[in-house]
Amino acid sequence: MKVMCPICGQPALQTNTIWGMRNDCCGLWSWGGKKLVDAATHEARKAAHAAFDPLWRSGTLSRSEAYRHLRQVRNISEKSCHMAMMSKEMAAKVPAAVDKIKAGLNNVAA
Repeated sequence: MKVMCPICGQPALQTNTIWGMRNDCCGLWSWGGKKLVDAATHEARKAAHAAFDPLWRSGTLSRSEAYRHLRQVRNISEKSCHMAMMSKEMAAKVPAAVDKIKAGLNNVAA
C-alpha cells in the first residue's frame, strides 16, 4: 500500500527495516501503512501511550474498557480514539484525560 505525502502529494519512500516497513517523505515518517506525521506528533503519541497504557496493562481495566473511558472523557468517536489516529494536539490531551479516568475510578472504589 502506497502512503502519500500530505506536503508534496508524492508517494513516500518505503524502506524495509528489521522493525517493518518505514515510509519517509518531506521530513515526515510512519511505520506500516499509517499516515505520515512529524516528529512532534510521534512524541505526543508516545507520551499519550506512556500515560494511557498502564490503565489496561495493570489489569485495572481491560484495554477496551480503558479506550471506552478515554472516548467518554475526551468526547471522541471510537474511530478517532486510537493513538495512531490522533493529531499531536489530541494526543497531548490524553495524559490529562487519564488523570480524570483514574480520579473517577478512585471515587468508585472509595
